Amino acid sequence: MKNVGVRERRATRRVVVAAALVTSLLAGVTGPAVAVAPPSAWRVTSQSPGIASWYATTYAAGRFVVVGHGSSVAVSRDATHWSLHAAPAGAWQSVAFGDGRFVALSVATGAPEEMISSDGVHWSALPGPVGEWTGVAFGAGRFVAVSAQGQFITSSDGVHWAVTWVRSQFLLNSITFGAGRFIAVDSGDGDALISLDGVHWSFYPISVPGAAWFAVSYGNGVFSAFSPQGLAATSMLGYVWVVHRTNTLQQMNASTFGCGTFVATGQVTGHVNEMITSHSATSWNATAVPTDATADWTGVGYGDLAFVAVDSAGTIATRAVSGYCGPTVATPPNDVSGNVASGQVWTYQHPPTSPGGAPVDGYLVTVTDGTRAWTCHASVDYQPNCVIRGLANGVVYSVSTQAHNRFGYSAPTDPQWLIAVAHWTLQARSPAPVVRAGQPLIVQVTGVVANAEGIYPQSPITVHVGARILTCVASPFGECLLTVADPPLGRAAVWASYAGYGVSYRSAPSWVTVLPGA
Repeated sequence: MKNVGVRERRATRRVVVAAALVTSLLAGVTGPAVAVAPPSAWRVTSQSPGIASWYATTYAAGRFVVVGHGSSVAVSRDATHWSLHAAPAGAWQSVAFGDGRFVALSVATGAPEEMISSDGVHWSALPGPVGEWTGVAFGAGRFVAVSAQGQFITSSDGVHWAVTWVRSQFLLNSITFGAGRFIAVDSGDGDALISLDGVHWSFYPISVPGAAWFAVSYGNGVFSAFSPQGLAATSMLGYVWVVHRTNTLQQMNASTFGCGTFVATGQVTGHVNEMITSHSATSWNATAVPTDATADWTGVGYGDLAFVAVDSAGTIATRAVSGYCGPTVATPPNDVSGNVASGQVWTYQHPPTSPGGAPVDGYLVTVTDGTRAWTCHASVDYQPNCVIRGLANGVVYSVSTQAHNRFGYSAPTDPQWLIAVAHWTLQARSPAPVVRAGQPLIVQVTGVVANAEGIYPQSPITVHVGARILTCVASPFGECLLTVADPPLGRAAVWASYAGYGVSYRSAPSWVTVLPGA
């Protein structure tokens, strides 16, 4: 049985913030191959054919709890011995624990829509919120759920819910909490949805707009999401993503992180059905499923030194972890910054929050224009520790960095963008001095001198385009990239100004002409 919360739908397109879009598009399929130790074997620990069709699992309060489509739940304290317990009949497709209770939501738009339990064994049905609920997470003192109909709801107790946002173009499949934020992923428009409080949301494309994304999870400093095109994507904050290949053309229905390892479970594609694992979320190993290859693996969780995966045929499989979780790569560096000059960039690495299982012994810096990539290896003992030459002036590049220890490379930092310039002075210009009405006008601001002194820019930059005034905060490379929607017709002066550390700066004007539309 296929996941009823997933359906195809034509998406509505829209314009997004230029800086985020440009950076996302420039973040190509990257990442060095990382040798990952083969995972221990999965083994079937329970089968209940015809009794339940499992869809989600979580670990809390000292036990695993599995829910699905039917009138049973499965519970285990050791991930090996399972007991079935009666539950309200429903299409339970998501479950989370918080505030002392388990909360499960239904993917069907008929009562009951919710059931709750304090121990995972005894459940009570509630009317709950109406919707095709595909994911629920708990964080920052609240539950947040998403639906295949583009709904977002939140609750402080798991009983009383409030709708916070509805966008019908989104087909939301999964939600997780980490790094102080909720992130959901969408297979309708191919976006990541981000909220710092579970109430207010913004959205950003993960890669090429329209690509489908599923099964988001958080661990070791990064969020990880999956596309059925054989891709995984990583991000530290969710605004900008780096795409990596998994070589597994499956829809990943669920993912989790535990004991230094990401695990994702998938949906049957032809005769292929695999589980994939990674320490860094960038390079993945595939393992054949331990039983019926025609069933969809729909949920996976981690707790008490064990991974548990469940499938739509009523199977539960377990992968035990030794008492020592084993080697771990570092978390990504906290950032990459630097200075640019004519045809080149100097980069500075900001050490990771956690070095992982061994000291960080170097960094790998990658600069790309979306077609070609430049790399250099940076040491840890002096700054600037990496210089990349051969760049073209005026071109927007994406740059990210990875930390290395003896166990491998971390996931990359969220890409920053940079623009090499012939002269390091404050200037504001459009790379296309003549544009047509109705087209966006791109403005590049370069040469914010505070960064050239090794200090992050902190002052807002004021950008003038004729009579229109915009503001921005410069990137870690001392630059701004703005999009002026519907610029007025005619010839306009473009210039920038700011005050930093007691000094006022103002660029010489450049000029742009907006012609009538074709």
